[in-house]
Amino acid sequence: MKNTILHWTSVLLASTALMLSACSSDEDTNDGPTVSPVFPDLATLTIPAGETSCEVTFTPNMDWTASIPTDAETARWFKISDGTMEDYSISGKASSTPVTLYVTTIDQETFDETPVCEVSLTMGGQTEVIARITRGNAAREFSLFASDYDTNEDDFIIPYVFSQSAMTKYTGTETSFPYENAPEGTVEMKWPTRVGEFMYVFKAQGNFEWLISTPEWINATSTAIEGENANQITLTGKFTEENIDGAVGVIDFYDASIDKDEDPGNNAHNKYCISMPAFRDIVRHPFANINGTFSFNADGKYLDTNGTENDALTTTVSSTKGLGIYAVDLHDNGWYYLTDWVTITDSWDDSGELFQSHSYTITATANDGAARTATLLALPASVNAQINDPLYDLFNAEGTDIKAEYKQYIYATIEQSGTTSDEEGFSIEVNSSTSHMVGEGKAATFVKVDSEQYFYDHMDDDYLINYYEYFMNGVPIYVLTYNSAAAEGGSVLFDIKGQYDNAMIPAADTWLHAEYMPDDYNPGVTMMMIDMSQGEASNKSNITFTSANGMQTYAILLCYRNY
Repeated sequence: MKNTILHWTSVLLASTALMLSACSSDEDTNDGPTVSPVFPDLATLTIPAGETSCEVTFTPNMDWTASIPTDAETARWFKISDGTMEDYSISGKASSTPVTLYVTTIDQETFDETPVCEVSLTMGGQTEVIARITRGNAAREFSLFASDYDTNEDDFIIPYVFSQSAMTKYTGTETSFPYENAPEGTVEMKWPTRVGEFMYVFKAQGNFEWLISTPEWINATSTAIEGENANQITLTGKFTEENIDGAVGVIDFYDASIDKDEDPGNNAHNKYCISMPAFRDIVRHPFANINGTFSFNADGKYLDTNGTENDALTTTVSSTKGLGIYAVDLHDNGWYYLTDWVTITDSWDDSGELFQSHSYTITATANDGAARTATLLALPASVNAQINDPLYDLFNAEGTDIKAEYKQYIYATIEQSGTTSDEEGFSIEVNSSTSHMVGEGKAATFVKVDSEQYFYDHMDDDYLINYYEYFMNGVPIYVLTYNSAAAEGGSVLFDIKGQYDNAMIPAADTWLHAEYMPDDYNPGVTMMMIDMSQGEASNKSNITFTSANGMQTYAILLCYRNY
C-alpha cells in the first residue's frame, strides 16, 4: 500500500513539472503587445433649457460599461440611455466604430438650480469620467396686462378687454410711497358706478407657479381665464387709516416654491405699483349719485319707481364719519333757505368700518300749496367741518345761490306735488293755423303721453323709456315726429302755454333747432317752430322746459326726425 502511494505521488510531481515547463516555454515565445483601455478626453456638455438630452460619444477598444451616479440628487434629474432603454448604467462590446449614448433629464423646467451629472466609462478594470453634463436653467417669464376702462361709462369694458402691451415692472426696493409720489407706471384703482369699492382687473401670464403678495389695504383674487393660459387678477382696495388720504403699494407675483423674503434671482419676483385714491372726502349714493330725483306726493308720501307710496324714503350713503346732508330750497323772494318741509335722519355705526354704508331717511310734510322742490347736498366730513351755520355758510353773501364750491356736492332733488298751482298749468299744443299738417299719415305727428300704457306700447323705443321716471313723477311728456320735409317747409307751429324760464336742447344735438316768437293775439302764449332739417332719419332729441335754477321741470318735448 505504501509503495502504491509513493508511485502516484511521483507521477503527479512529474506531470506538474512538465506543465510548468510548457507554460514557461509558451510565455517566452509570445512577442505580442499587452491590450490597455483607451479613454476619450473629458467632454463638457450642457442640456439647454427646454431640451431633454445630450449625446456622449466614444469608441471603446474593450468591453465597456458607462454609468452615472445613483445618489438621490443626480437620480432626481438624470438617466443614461442607449436610445432604447433608460437606466443608470449601460454595457456593451468593444467596437471600432463610435458608440453614442444619451444622458436624459426629466422634462421639467428648473429656474434656479443647475444640476450636474458625470458619466463614467469602465474598461479593462479601469474607470474614468468621460463627460460632465450641466442641466441649463430656464428664465422665469411673467407679464401683467391692465384692462381697458371706459371713462365715459365710468366702468370697465365688459367682457374685460386687456391691453396688448404688458405693464412695466417695478425694479426699486421701496415698498410704499406717498400718494403724490407714485412711481411712473403706477396703475390707479377705479371705482365703477356699479360696484361698491375701488378695484382694478388685470390679466397675468407666467411660466411658473406663482403667488401674490400685496399690501394690507389691497385684496387680490385670481381666477383662470377660459381658453387662455392666463389668470384674471382682481384687486380691490380696503378702507384703512393707512390709505384714507391715498396710498401707493407694491404687489409681487413671486415663485410659489421660494421663501418670498428671499430672492434667488432669475425673475423669482415680479413687482408692480398700484395706487388707491383718497376716500376721506368721497360720498357715494347707490340710489342716485348725481342729479337724482326723489318724488313725494302732496300727502308727503314717497313714490318709488313703481309709483308705490311709502311713508319715507330710506336709502344708504357711503362715506367717512362726519357727513353732512342738507336740504335747501329757493323761496319766492329769490333767497335760499334750509328747507323746513323736509326732514333727514342719518345714522352711523361707530363700531363699523372707517368708510361705511349707512342708512338715512327722508320724510316730507303734507303740501296743501303749489308743487315745490328742494335741493339735497351731501358734504363730506372735512368740508362739513367748515359749516358753522348752514343758513349763511351754504349760500353766497346775497343768499341767492348755493356757493360755487358746494355745488359739486349736489346729488339729488326732492320734488313734491301740491294741491294748488301757481300757474294755470303748462301745456304744448299744435297751433290751429297748422293743425292740418299734423296727424296720422301727415307731415308730422304730435301726442301727449297720457298714461303709463303708452310706455308699454312703445317698449322698443329705448329713447322714450329714458323718460318713464319723469312721467311717473308728474312731468308732462310730449312726442313730436316729423315724417317728411313738408313739416319743415310748411312750418308747423306749436303753442306753449304757461310760464317757464329755460327751454334746453342737449348741446350735442346741434341738428335740432327751435325758434320762439310771442303770440300777439294770445298773451302768455309763445309760438314755437322746430327745425329738424339738419338731422338724419334716426335722430332723436328733446327740449326740456325748466325753472330758472333748473330745479323744476315743467315738461319735456321729445323730437323725432323720421324722414
